[in-house]
Formats: sequence, structure tokens, C-alpha cells
Amino acid sequence: MDFPPNYIAKTLSGFCVCYFKNTTHDPEAPPHYHITVPISDDSSLLLCIITSQVENKAWYYHKTNEEAESCLVSVDKHDLPFLKRKSLIDCNQPVLIHKNKFSKIIDPDHKFEVVTRNIPKEIKKKIVKAIKDSPIVKPFIKKLIKFP
Repeated sequence: MDFPPNYIAKTLSGFCVCYFKNTTHDPEAPPHYHITVPISDDSSLLLCIITSQVENKAWYYHKTNEEAESCLVSVDKHDLPFLKRKSLIDCNQPVLIHKNKFSKIIDPDHKFEVVTRNIPKEIKKKIVKAIKDSPIVKPFIKKLIKFP
């Protein structure tokens, strides 16, 4: 049985990985994995995109903000078994979205799936540190993060 994304959004808490096509991205962009980061606001979600465009993303930050380059968390199939190739979690551009508006960024013509809620503790720590260390992330978002 498929549940609507807004219903699923209400059940998301803690770290988990979702797979969907984001309507706010380029229409030609494929669906991506997004990782949710626990925050103190239970009515919202904080999402970081996981991209396999490793070289492009690293080069972008190398050119625009070298300090931000260190806030890309490298992952592969040993960290997250569903990944097919080495990828990066972009912790410089987390998206804060109200759970009631979550379905608006999900393209209904593509699959939406909660892939896993089992994220290794080391990866969680790296994500939180990268968001908090990012020179781009707004301070109020950094303060929302709820992780030891």
C-alpha cells in the first residue's frame, strides 16, 4: 500500500533516507536520495541531498567557497548499501521545509520511498558536524539540529 507523502512526512523523525524527484530542482534532474536530519521543530524536516556528482560538487565549492568544500560528507555502498557509487551529502545547503508542505516538493510522477532509517552513527556525526561547520548554513538552522 502506498501512503501519500504528507502522511509519510508526519512519520519522519530522526535520520532517514528518502528517494524522490524534487520539483524545485531542474525538470531534467533525476530523482535523488535525501537524508533527513533531526531538528527540534517537530513540524518541519531538514533535508540534505545526496549526489553522485562528486567531482562537479567538489569543484563548485572549490571555486565558490573553499571552506564549504570540507562540509561535503563522502559516502559509498559501505556506508549506505543502496548507493551504487561514491556520493556526497551536501551539508552546505540543507532545506528546511514544513511537513505539511513536503508533498509540494515531491514530483507525483516519480517514485517516493523511505529507503532506510538505519544510518551509521559515524555518518550521522559527520553530517551534523558538517552542517554546523558550514560557512553557508544560516545560524538559526544550525541551532535547530537535535543530535548530541
